[in-house]
Amino acid sequence: MALKAGEGLQRWEIAVTKKLVGEFRRRSRSLAREEFDDLMQECLAHWIVVRRKLPPDPDAPPVAYMAQVIRNKLTDLIREQAADKRAGEQDALSLDAALDGSEDGMTLADLLADDESAQPDEAGAVDHHHARIDIGRALARLTPVQRQLCQMLGEEGLTIKEAAERLRIPRGTLYEEIKRIRKVFADQGLGDYLKE
Repeated sequence: MALKAGEGLQRWEIAVTKKLVGEFRRRSRSLAREEFDDLMQECLAHWIVVRRKLPPDPDAPPVAYMAQVIRNKLTDLIREQAADKRAGEQDALSLDAALDGSEDGMTLADLLADDESAQPDEAGAVDHHHARIDIGRALARLTPVQRQLCQMLGEEGLTIKEAAERLRIPRGTLYEEIKRIRKVFADQGLGDYLKE
C-alpha cells in the first residue's frame, strides 16, 4: 500500500516525513541501509495511528508534534536495530538451529555428530573434529547477516559486488562486515584458515 497525499495524508505530512527520514538516514548507518520508501511508509503508518488520537483542528495542523512523533519513531528504529545486533552477538545457538539461518543448512549438531567425525585413533582425526567444533563456535558468534555473507561468499561463490547487491548494502559496509567476521575467526584461533 503506497502512502500518498490525498489518500488520508496531507502534503505537509509527507513533506515533514521526507525531510526527517532523509536527515536520519544521513546521520545513522543502520537507517542508511534501509530503503527510503520503506522508512517513509513505516513512519507515516505510525503517524496515522498517533494522529487518530488527536482532536482535529484544520486551522492549526500539528506540524511540530508530528515532527517529534516521527523523530521518536526513527530513534526507536535505530535503537531496535542496535538491540538486535547486540542480541545477535550474545544469543546462544541451539544445536538444532542451522548455522546459516536456512531451514536445511548444517547445524552445530551435524558438526559434532559422531558418525561424521573420524575415530580418535586415526591420524589427524582428532584435529579435524576439533577444527569443526571451533568453526561451529565461530559461526555461532556471527550475526545472521554475517552468516549469510559467509554462505554467499563461500558456498555460493558470489563476488563482493554480487553479495553487496543481493544484501542491498554498500560494498564499503560489506568489507567492514568481512573484517568483523575475520576478527571473530581469529579470536577463535582460526585466522590461519582464512583466505587473504
